[in-house]
Parts: sequence; structure tokens; C-alpha cells
Amino acid sequence: MTWDSFTEQPRVADLLAGSLRHDRLAHAYLFAGPKGVGKKRIALHLAKAIFCVNLPADACGECVQCRRIDAGNHPDVHYISPDGASIKIDQVRALQKEMAMRAVESSHKVYVIEHVDKMTVQAANSLLKFLEEPPAGVVALLLTENAHSILPTILSRCQTISFAPLQPEVITQRLIAEGIASGLAQVASQITANLDEARVLCQSDWFAQLRNVVIQLTQELKQRNSQALFTIQDLFLKHDRFKEALPLFLDLLILWLRDILYVQAGRQQRLINGDQQDVLQGQALIWTKSELLHGIELVMDTRNRIERNANPQLALERLVLQIQEG
Repeated sequence: MTWDSFTEQPRVADLLAGSLRHDRLAHAYLFAGPKGVGKKRIALHLAKAIFCVNLPADACGECVQCRRIDAGNHPDVHYISPDGASIKIDQVRALQKEMAMRAVESSHKVYVIEHVDKMTVQAANSLLKFLEEPPAGVVALLLTENAHSILPTILSRCQTISFAPLQPEVITQRLIAEGIASGLAQVASQITANLDEARVLCQSDWFAQLRNVVIQLTQELKQRNSQALFTIQDLFLKHDRFKEALPLFLDLLILWLRDILYVQAGRQQRLINGDQQDVLQGQALIWTKSELLHGIELVMDTRNRIERNANPQLALERLVLQIQEG
């Protein structure tokens, strides 16, 4: 993997590659962005690019240096993550002691500090001393999802690099490349901008099962009988985890109703559930546009009510009755 491979964060990759090529690498970077957007992957690639013996300013992934970094046993690349709920001062002191020692393999040392916002005040103040007077050849890579929680004095001594949320298309392509069915990949990419979370969703049989229930329910809602209510009651009775999965279920329902609207408007290229186009076309014949728009509004309201601690089963049964009443 080279810098060109980081299509999910091309601006970040170009910036770091350029800094390496022109020998303008900063002594400390703050990688800030949501979870799952590639901060650690790029941090490790930067570490490999510093030590790689085959590709100048990049990483071949095959040399001894690259392989040792991938394996987590390079003597000049060190990692710190929270010990329990926080990064403690003893961890930073050990890091400073290590920093003072000469590099084993080259003139560089790299430190990757994950969740740097979880440092105790004492640990943060101790780290600040390093950032003020960094040893020669040392590069610190600080990773965070909450840049606003970091001391301003630390922020001012780092070059902050912001990571953008992943676009749904990028997540979909990555998941498909990993062997995940395109239909599930596309739906998951609309549920979360976190690649890891999207992957876990797609690998769960429960995710596919929930989508099947959404398809079944939207058909039953138009039958004007009690079957839709029985389906809801059955879900709560047979699946203990359905209560926790209800926000996800409602998100899937919104996406499905929206897809029916797209079919009615002849905008099949916008479908999220594209692998279910035949079913969507069938349901587009039994729903009116006004019913769909009202249904989406009701689902969103139900989701908000559940977040405000409404009874999940009663809220969902109420949703069914409201949609059927029109």
C-alpha cells in the first residue's frame, strides 16, 4: 500500500507525502477526526514511510522495516493508548525516558499516541514538555476524536490535520472489496460513516434480518389489518436485542420508504437498497407519495420519542397505527 492507496483521505495523504518528499516533516502531528476514518492506518503508513528502505517518502509494505512496523515490533516505533479510562502520567514518563535514548535502527523515532484527549491533566502537562523541546529525529503522532478536549497549549505545538468523515461511496467500495454483498454494503454505508462499524453491521446476520423485517413490514402496513402489529409484537417477544436495535431498525425503515419514493420518481440510480429493486417496484404501486412522505415523518418522530425514553414497543405500535390511519 502506497500513499496513492488512501483514496478515503486523499488530502491528508498528499499533505504528508509532500512533507516527506521535501523533508519538512513536523515533530508533532495531531490527527483529528471521527472514529473509523483511517487515522491510525495513515499514522502507521507515515511511520513506515519514515523507515522504508525501498520507496523514498513512501512505504513498500514488503521490506523488513515495513513488516516489523506492521507486526508492531519495530524498536523505534512506539504506541501508547489509554490504560483503562485514561492515559496516565507514568505512561508519559516512560515515553519520555524512551525518547531520550538513541534510536536503534536509524536517526528517527516515531510515537503513536491514541486517544490523546483521554490524558490526565498531569500526563498532558508532562507531554507538553516534550512538545516544547522535542529530541532530534522524534516524530509524535497524536490521534483523537475530540480535538476540542485537548489542552490549547498542546494544540498550539502540533500541526493539526483534520480527517474528513468517510463518504458513503468510499465505505461501500471498501466493503465490497472485502467480499461483502453490495446490497448490504450500500445500506450500511448510509447508516454510519465509520468503516469499522459498517463492516460489523454487514457481518452480522441480525442486520440482514432487520432489513428483511423492514421489507415485510412495509408490505403489511398496506394490508389495513393487524398483521403489522403482530409482526412488531413478535419481534419484541422473540428477540431480546430488538429493543436495543430499534434505532437501527427505524433508520433502515426510513431508507426503504425513501427508496420507494425514488422508484416512483424514476430515480433508480439513487436507490440505497438497489439489490431489492424488484420488491421496491412492487411496493411503489401500493404506496402513494403523500403516504410515503408522511410515513418518513412519523418514523423520524418515533425515533426522537424513543431517544427521549418513550416505551419502545408502544412507540412502534403507535407508529404502525398512525401510518395505517393515514
